[in-house]
Amino acid sequence: MTDPAAPRLGLYAIPVLGIMTGTAALSLDMYLPAFPAIAADYGVAEGGVQVTMSTFLLGFAMGQALYGPLSDALGRRRVILVALAFYGVISALCAVSATIGDLALWRGLQGLAGAAGSVLGRAVIRDVYEGPRLLKAMSMLMLVLTAAPMAAPLIGSVVLELWGWRSVFWTLAAYAMAWSVLMLAMIPETLPPERRRSLRPGAVGRVFAEVLSHRRAMGYTLTAALGFAGMFAYIAATPFIYMSHFGVSPGGYALFFAANVGGMALSSFVNGRLVGRMSGDSLLTLFTGILLVAAAALVAGALTGLGGVWGLAVPLFFYVGSLSAIAANAISGTLQAFGHAAGTASSVFGLFQFGLGSVAGAVMAGIGDGSPAPMAWVILGCAVLSVAALHGLARAR
Repeated sequence: MTDPAAPRLGLYAIPVLGIMTGTAALSLDMYLPAFPAIAADYGVAEGGVQVTMSTFLLGFAMGQALYGPLSDALGRRRVILVALAFYGVISALCAVSATIGDLALWRGLQGLAGAAGSVLGRAVIRDVYEGPRLLKAMSMLMLVLTAAPMAAPLIGSVVLELWGWRSVFWTLAAYAMAWSVLMLAMIPETLPPERRRSLRPGAVGRVFAEVLSHRRAMGYTLTAALGFAGMFAYIAATPFIYMSHFGVSPGGYALFFAANVGGMALSSFVNGRLVGRMSGDSLLTLFTGILLVAAAALVAGALTGLGGVWGLAVPLFFYVGSLSAIAANAISGTLQAFGHAAGTASSVFGLFQFGLGSVAGAVMAGIGDGSPAPMAWVILGCAVLSVAALHGLARAR
């Protein structure tokens, strides 16, 4: 059912929102092939570069809590445009960072600015759709969103080879400018004034408490967030595992990465086709089952060394690939109960997703030694907890 109070979205609105929602993927994945070059430039170890990813994710998680209530009170469009302008300026400052500490600081602020796209892309969709149409729209959003992480490492490796790692951040600054123009041209305001909420701290706190105390909504949120925490462990660890441990080139690493994102696109497509034939809970059970089996196979490959890099790449394809479908169903389950506060509910979803991702990145910075085993165990732990959240909270009766 479409909300009659909200304007209709045009034909190309969801692709625009999908790429904007993928700001985190662009910000993270474009500079992954540059990890060894950044470490060499600043004269730091593997963990020093991984900290810049953790600070980005921490800022991104903090931004999740900010933009939902702001947009519930002020509308979606103006908040997005201001955040994109801030993101562009901070990306330029990342490009001219003099030390690894400066880069870590600017990355944190870049994450804070970039969080707007993730939160508000979902909220715009919820403003307009509900029920099965919401699930289909979210599946389409996730399908389009996969274009960002698929293209990002390939673009990053080309930019890295041509102009060096700093040019990656100049490219992100240009992206912010281009997407501001597209937002102005193609995305209307979807939250009319009569549906906006108060920004008074007490009112905001009550809505956050309502979402956090909703057992099923938090079950869906944790199911996706814990699965994605495993993906962030993979993002933090694989540049060194693939390129330093196995000797894969930056371009080769980008292709491995793109293949996993192709798996995400495939699961989004399959999920969209199955909507209406299977319930959202049944689809979550299916794809979290794939997640768990893939994580177990990854541990086996890491411990035995069978297949070399392919012993990791194949299980990671299925693990990462399943996350897109998991996210589409979990987001829909979380937002379905909060049409009256979609921005805040989307904030809580993203706060847990990227907050736990930041924790996983920090864990890898602390225990990662360039070998596959630490990453594999972290990913298996995340998969087990994701399945437990689904069946213990979201599906519990």
